[in-house]
Amino acid sequence: MSRYTKRHRTTIGVALTACTALALSACSGVEGAGKTGGASTPKLTESLPPAGGEVASLRWALYAEPSSLDPIYSNDFPPMEVLANVCESLLQISPDRTFRPALAASWTNPDPRTWVYKLRENVTFHSGAKVTAEDVAYSLGRNLDKSLGSYYDGIYANVESVKATGAGEVTVRLKQPDAQFNQAMATTAGRIVGKAASEKAGKKLGRPDGGVDCTGPFKLANWSVGKSITIDRFDGYWDKARKAKPGKVEFEFIRDPAARTTAMLAGEVDGSWFVPASGYGKLLGSDKGSLYFGRTSGSYVGMVTDLKGPLADERIRKALSMAVDRKGIISAAVSGAAEPLKAPAAPGTWGYAQKELKAAYDALPDPNAPLEEAKKLVKEAGVPGEAITIAVTGSQSEMPIIGTEVKRAGESIGLKVDIKTLPADNYNALYSDAKAREGIDMIFSLWQADYPDPTAIYQYLQTGNTFNLAQWSNPEFDRLINEAKATADTAKRAELIVQAQKIAVDQIVWMPLYSPFNPLYQKKGLTGAPLASVQLNYPWAADIGTAQ
Repeated sequence: MSRYTKRHRTTIGVALTACTALALSACSGVEGAGKTGGASTPKLTESLPPAGGEVASLRWALYAEPSSLDPIYSNDFPPMEVLANVCESLLQISPDRTFRPALAASWTNPDPRTWVYKLRENVTFHSGAKVTAEDVAYSLGRNLDKSLGSYYDGIYANVESVKATGAGEVTVRLKQPDAQFNQAMATTAGRIVGKAASEKAGKKLGRPDGGVDCTGPFKLANWSVGKSITIDRFDGYWDKARKAKPGKVEFEFIRDPAARTTAMLAGEVDGSWFVPASGYGKLLGSDKGSLYFGRTSGSYVGMVTDLKGPLADERIRKALSMAVDRKGIISAAVSGAAEPLKAPAAPGTWGYAQKELKAAYDALPDPNAPLEEAKKLVKEAGVPGEAITIAVTGSQSEMPIIGTEVKRAGESIGLKVDIKTLPADNYNALYSDAKAREGIDMIFSLWQADYPDPTAIYQYLQTGNTFNLAQWSNPEFDRLINEAKATADTAKRAELIVQAQKIAVDQIVWMPLYSPFNPLYQKKGLTGAPLASVQLNYPWAADIGTAQ
């Protein structure tokens, strides 16, 4: 989830496009897109041929510098994209979105409130220290330490204890049944760090001068502040069959979307995830490499941050949502590489009961409606006495476009809407600092489920969750999601989710906008990267190499 889901995970990133929401329909789609989908529908690719040969190094573009590589503070795309190759979890999500053993060779669920993990033998950290049950219990236990303030505290809300119960065994005891906890152990929430090295690093853990000691196919080699992070292949990696093909990967921080596109077109970088939509056309026609689009579980939403201001009345929130031109946003902001979204959790999160979940999703009302219906709701509620203030940052090219369209939509139904543009770092602060959010009523963010279950998204709307920025509270919604997370029967879980989804859609605390495709650019001659959106939890860089 990741903002992702933290899933979390916000997309923030620095250039405005020439296309504004005042002329959304005039913006063209992706050049060279799939013929069957039309000019505005990029072609989806399921997978790439596996790599056969190694490469000495990769240069990879990140849209921002990670704030930390400490797993408990890594809930944004850049740090998770790096950590996925450096730090491993107990389980692993494969590109086909199935689960397989990682540091845990096996696991059992002897009763609904207990998970027992048997650790893989003879695994060493990058420091050379052997992985023990104490390391695992320490790593998971950090998420329970309130003084540390883990971003994954919601996932551990039902955890009563984490203990080393044998030489190679760790037992997690829950306060109540939680069917989703084990799935989360394949995400950043289950990352394992060396206890000794971490305690030695102290508050420097995950910082440029503190490093991080993990077990992945790559190890952290250098962090040049403001410039790049380099990871080297770890020759002592336990899975010899999955040895990393690149000798090293250098992540370059290129915040400006135009500069990032230029670097790809010039062959200065070998690839990038989260390719700027403004560069799709040029990259699709480039002879330096190829642009692909994979599937995602992402939800781009407008997050209400204050329920005491002009968005206090749900009728105002609903009217604003009705007036937003989602198809226009998709065309202008992401060059058609997305699908309109009807609920906070996207269809890509349906890892079970897909027929039932699809039927319920399809039955939801179209979020767009005739303008007169939206105006009627505003008239019933009364026009707020103050302007709705929405925050955007220019560090991700789509956000100013979306903000401009929301402003246009609001004004078209009689609401006053102001836009506050913030630098990337200030925008990031909105997620953790209530004072920074004062005077702001809505922000925009891309969230992605780390594991295929809608509860990975809906948990963020529960009472008291760190990312429930509006402090919305609905006891029935909380009950339904809690029951869904505790229910092993997937059919029953789906029924509960459908009921909770209806409440979320009716209340519109997270205004659904679109579900994006997963863009990947790779330089000519390279192959192997997974296209499904698993790059935040799977060691994707290890798979990239030459065709021969």
